[in-house]
Amino acid sequence: MHRSAIVLAATALAAVAGLVLGPAATATSGASAAGTVVIGADQEPVTLNFYLTEGNSYTTSVAVSPMLAPGMVYDQNAKLVPMLFDGRPQVVKQSPLTVTFRYKASAKWSDGRQLTGNDFVATYRTIMDPRWDITSREGWEDIASVKARGKSVTVAWKKGRAYAAWDALVGNTSPMPAHKIAGKNFNDLWRDSLDVASGPFRFVSWQKGTQLVMARNNAYTAGPRANLDRVVFRYIPSTPSIFQALQAGEIDATEPQPQLQIVDLRRNSRFKVHSGPGYFWEHMDLQFGPKGHPALRKQFVRQALITGINRAQIRQALYVAPGLVASAKELPVLQSHLFKPFEPQYTPHWARWQFGQGKAISILRKNGCTGGPDRPSASNSRIWSCPGVGKLSFRFTTTTGNQLRALTFEIAQKQLKSVGIELVPRFGPSGTVFGQVLPSGDWDVFMFTWQGSPTSSATSFALYGCGGDQNYMNYCNPRVSRLLRTAQFTPDPAKRAGILNRAEQIMAADVPSVPMFVRPGFLVNNRKVSGTVINPTNQGSTWNVQTWRLSAS
Repeated sequence: MHRSAIVLAATALAAVAGLVLGPAATATSGASAAGTVVIGADQEPVTLNFYLTEGNSYTTSVAVSPMLAPGMVYDQNAKLVPMLFDGRPQVVKQSPLTVTFRYKASAKWSDGRQLTGNDFVATYRTIMDPRWDITSREGWEDIASVKARGKSVTVAWKKGRAYAAWDALVGNTSPMPAHKIAGKNFNDLWRDSLDVASGPFRFVSWQKGTQLVMARNNAYTAGPRANLDRVVFRYIPSTPSIFQALQAGEIDATEPQPQLQIVDLRRNSRFKVHSGPGYFWEHMDLQFGPKGHPALRKQFVRQALITGINRAQIRQALYVAPGLVASAKELPVLQSHLFKPFEPQYTPHWARWQFGQGKAISILRKNGCTGGPDRPSASNSRIWSCPGVGKLSFRFTTTTGNQLRALTFEIAQKQLKSVGIELVPRFGPSGTVFGQVLPSGDWDVFMFTWQGSPTSSATSFALYGCGGDQNYMNYCNPRVSRLLRTAQFTPDPAKRAGILNRAEQIMAADVPSVPMFVRPGFLVNNRKVSGTVINPTNQGSTWNVQTWRLSAS
């Protein structure tokens, strides 16, 4: 799939009782339609094309990847294992880096056409075509040649451009059907449906605002056939309604972000709650571009902002006290954007910014700001104004309705108001804020979750480098950018970690973003469903959906 999926829950209230299953799936879960599992999701795709910017979301990939399968899939241990490939890719030459891989002899499209190396060639050409709004061309743009012969593919990178995450690039990519994309406007392709599949499931229907249905792909022979007849993604854009639907038996499974209702489900023998750490990092990005508040381009303002937020208090109030995690140790405050606390390369560079309301006020006063409070106060209503950039009142963007994220905003809003910085909510539907607002740069503070994989650090240039494909906050420090670019082409993990940590030392001083937590991942299902295994990467809960089973009881 080769994506850095953005995860943010939606929240407009929905009446679960009003949701219906259409003709393609005519029964509720576990009832008369044996073999149908219903997955509840709080966000809905904008398009089924997960190569495009507007399709670069976790909710899209978990629905589409069982239909458009990758060469290799991340398993529950965050290891790439072959799916459409007949084995792991092999390096045939170190300089220039050249690798080869082969699709299984049994791999074919659902319309009967063989899946061949030409499909990967077409994928590469489509990604590199400037006409199409591809999320990221990182790694692809450094390829010198892609050659196919039957089921085999050979990829060579340009000399000196040995892409560090090459195995994820070629392996975790879902090949496009060359015979379906030829001559098509790729920006509009698969907007509403998928007419072909390479994975264990195929597309059936999509009732926008309600549900997406996929059925077992009987033409799939690259692996075991799916046990389930159908999988239905039911879209319920409300945290309370998702859990009500689960309790009522209207959905069988859900993959929620951390929510307070999970604590009760753990005590209920009808449900199984899977949880564990993963490559999901919650953060607040700050906008440097011309459409953002000019004050955020001032380093001292960003430093005052991160100093005025008590991240440890937010963690305690929302995660530890309710029992979502066993202890504060299980959910440390995140002090890095490039590595996770469970990775050996992790260095807490951002720990330099300890909470201190008095210090935040001192930073602003020292830089000539006026009009704010003399001391921190919960009842403060005085907001700072700073020379040349005006009042420190910032738009805070996220999706509507996720309970814990809304509470995070409310706590941070009160903390910053105490020191004279104002946050004004600008929430919206996930399709709007991710598909339009985030890439437009027309925001000040944006809270969301990056969801990645073990190669995320190696591909950090896309997020934090000057002009990076997914650097939506328009942060640009040339020194950081050079280091991240160098790391991108440093295959040795130890050397790469050293380069990345040097880059993050500079980033931590710049404060382009506020790291919050590596939030725990959760997968909840009723006991009728078996085979579910939580995945710590952006591969998601459906990575092994073809092995799921549904009991009659």
